[in-house]
Amino acid sequence: MAADYGPLIEDVNKMIQMNQVYIAAVNTVMVAQKKRIFQDGKAANGSQIGQYGTKPISIAKDKQAKNTGKTYFKGGYREYKSLVGKGASFVNLRNTDQTMMDLGTTVSGNEYGIGFNNEFNANKMEWNETRFNKDISITSDAEDELFLNVVNFELNRQ
Repeated sequence: MAADYGPLIEDVNKMIQMNQVYIAAVNTVMVAQKKRIFQDGKAANGSQIGQYGTKPISIAKDKQAKNTGKTYFKGGYREYKSLVGKGASFVNLRNTDQTMMDLGTTVSGNEYGIGFNNEFNANKMEWNETRFNKDISITSDAEDELFLNVVNFELNRQ
């Protein structure tokens, strides 16, 4: 007696399709989130994360993202960020770009998410959220809507 595997195969194909849809949606949101945080310098609620200080500081050459040729910055961290070309007009959480590059998508079973692979970077983000008293790494309302739009688009094009 031959078994009818048709329904089982259909179920497996639907699971594979949904997995691909969710991966596409999560990756799309991650790109938008990286732009919001590391380029636009915005928290999840759309406000600026913060402003760089202008109080004079010293930064050792081996702690600089790019050698500026000096260690004392009369114009504070804002001057330093300007000299290394990482944007000085508002906080964008970019110095070495390590945190930005580490932010990625994760899939575990039926759960999909955005997070850090490196605990050090996760801790840096938590520290910045506390320091600026802002929710930065959670998804914004627009990013949540983007997720749903991508899922709908992917399901309707199949």
